[in-house]
Amino acid sequence: MVFLTDGNDLDLQKQKNLLSKVKLNLRYIVLLLLLVSSQVFGQESEEKKIKIEASGFIKSDIYFDSRQNVEALEGLLHLFPKDVNYDENGKDINAKSSVGIVDISSRIRGKISGPDVFGAKLSGLLEVDFTGVTGGFSTSRVRLRHAYSKLSWEKTEILLGQEWHPMFVKEVYPSVMSLNTGIPFQPFNRSPQLLISHKLGKFKIIGAAISQADYVNSGPDGKSSKYLKNSNIPNLHLQVQYRPGNFLLGVAVDYKCIQPRLSVDTALTGGLNYLTDEKLNSYAGMAYFKYQKSKLLIKSKAIYGQNLSEYIMPGGYGVSKIDPLTGIEEYSPFNHMYTWANIVYGDQTKVGLFGGYTKNLGATDVLVGDTYGMALNLDYVYRITPTVSHKIKNFLLAVELEYTVAAYGDDVNKYGEFTKSHEVSNTRILFSAFHFF
Repeated sequence: MVFLTDGNDLDLQKQKNLLSKVKLNLRYIVLLLLLVSSQVFGQESEEKKIKIEASGFIKSDIYFDSRQNVEALEGLLHLFPKDVNYDENGKDINAKSSVGIVDISSRIRGKISGPDVFGAKLSGLLEVDFTGVTGGFSTSRVRLRHAYSKLSWEKTEILLGQEWHPMFVKEVYPSVMSLNTGIPFQPFNRSPQLLISHKLGKFKIIGAAISQADYVNSGPDGKSSKYLKNSNIPNLHLQVQYRPGNFLLGVAVDYKCIQPRLSVDTALTGGLNYLTDEKLNSYAGMAYFKYQKSKLLIKSKAIYGQNLSEYIMPGGYGVSKIDPLTGIEEYSPFNHMYTWANIVYGDQTKVGLFGGYTKNLGATDVLVGDTYGMALNLDYVYRITPTVSHKIKNFLLAVELEYTVAAYGDDVNKYGEFTKSHEVSNTRILFSAFHFF
């Protein structure tokens, strides 16, 4: 607001008084609006019984690696050591150690409950962290982790939104401090989904239809969710859990169909373009258990699966046939076995031991062309991880040693399975501090 003056002190004082009155009136108006809105929203909140609860943690990680690694998120997400890379003098360039200090895994979550609808308890979760990547280089960007709504009846639940993939199994995953949470032996994937579960005594049946967002398959055009979308079939999952006493037992089957191409690459046909509808069907089977009593916790999981690279685990597929006239391809999935076990003992102070192993079993059919996926040059990977943690109120300190061995293939057969390989290893020492709120 601008006031004009002719220099007269009296007129200037009048203008100042008027300005003060306007400011005062504006304050009253804002205060009145706040009071009215608080009453309105307060009544709605009371009537609808909406409750919002905020929580999260600040996490600081300090790590030392004895070797260069395949990793992400400023080295915080450690997968496995890189292969040897010799210079002109025969020295391994990747045998270089490194140190990092990272805080980006800190997170904030909001839990929402109410009101009841359709005779069910309505709840939701919105959670973010700071591990988002911009342009493939910088991190510390806000990233969506979870965003879902859930309807809960006495025996049935319906969840819609982004949540852990059912292959993750929230009740049975490795108790380690590392952000990798057991990958590449344990599935790591959050995806948009429709999940329905129903309890039958000690049993729970879980069914889900799942799409892809941050965690996607690889193909001719790189990593993309379009391969699953173009198949017109969502990722389908069925799981059964059984809870006898202190045990939790579970089995699951998972089905996925992708379409890598809409048309063949014109380079394969001398400039001619042909429509293709070739798809790849892949399957996975999973079994797991958990035993918990007093201070003792034992967990384990085993998976036999095809084309599971979207879980940040070794896997993928390759071209098994090429039509010589049209260039249209057929595909065959790689088969992998993944397993891990974890034992933890303690209360305020806990000691744990994790061990994991994964093996490349080759493709189902003979391969004649390109391959797509993650770590298809690996024969096997194994890891041993001891952990010690101590919690004081809402503050936790932990030290973890992670010894990982990756065997890179030397000789490969026509199925993409290695008959000879060599090992490289990395030792990571990780110190973590959690401040929960």
